[in-house]
Order: sequence, then C-alpha cells, then structure tokens
Amino acid sequence: MKTQHHQDKPIDKDKKEDVDYKDKYLRALADYQNLIKRTQQEKEEFYQYAYESFVEKLLPILEHLERAEKQTKDEGVELVYKELRKVLEGLGLERITISEHDEFNPEIMECVDAEEEGKKLIETRAGYRFKNKIIRPVQVKVVK
Repeated sequence: MKTQHHQDKPIDKDKKEDVDYKDKYLRALADYQNLIKRTQQEKEEFYQYAYESFVEKLLPILEHLERAEKQTKDEGVELVYKELRKVLEGLGLERITISEHDEFNPEIMECVDAEEEGKKLIETRAGYRFKNKIIRPVQVKVVK
C-alpha cells in the first residue's frame, strides 16, 4: 500500500500541474482577447479623432463653396459644393437645422447678439454635428 500512495502523489502532482497550466493558459488567453479589444477600440478612437479633425478643417471650405454657389449660380461650383457636402456627410457630418421659432438651446447654439425680450432666432453661422458630437454650435441672434 505504501507504494500505491507514492504512486498516487505523483499523479496528484501531475493533475495539479495540469490545472495550474490550464488556469495560466485561460488567463493568458483572456489577457490576449482583452488586448485585442482594447487595441481595436484605441484604433477606432484614433480614426474617429482623425476624421473629426479633418472634417473641422474642411468646414470653412464647404461654407465658401456654398456662398460661391449661391452668388454665382455656376454649375461647376455647384457640383464641387454638392460633392464635397456628400463626402463629408458620408463621413458622418450633419448640419444642425433650427427654425426661428425654436427656443434658444445652449447645447447646440451660441448667441452672438440678443435684443431685449427677444424670442425669434436668426442663424448667423451654421452649426454641425459629427457622428452625433457637436463640433461647432449654430451661431444665432435672438431678436423680437
């Protein structure tokens, strides 16, 4: 019987080592999967920021083209303006629309001028969202 106990101990030790290796393997696998997820999330955040920064830099150009298209009624300018707007909208840009009867909302608007007792809003500069984040508030005048 003593020999059996001696033989049982190495088997128990082997089983314990197997369990330890399995635990280490599962932990390493979980760490690796977490690293993959974290890396993917960081990559998406980087691209999000890069696109947002790029789109913000193009807003003045978009607005210049919009003004030029309205003033000149040139088909070439109109085509370039529409194509640029389409590309930016495809990336996630959205113009914030307001009406003169909306109430002032500081989350999406910036007041540049106000008359006493004013209720009506007049847009002085367009505002934009990029993927549901306000990147530029609408500038408004509040008038009677």
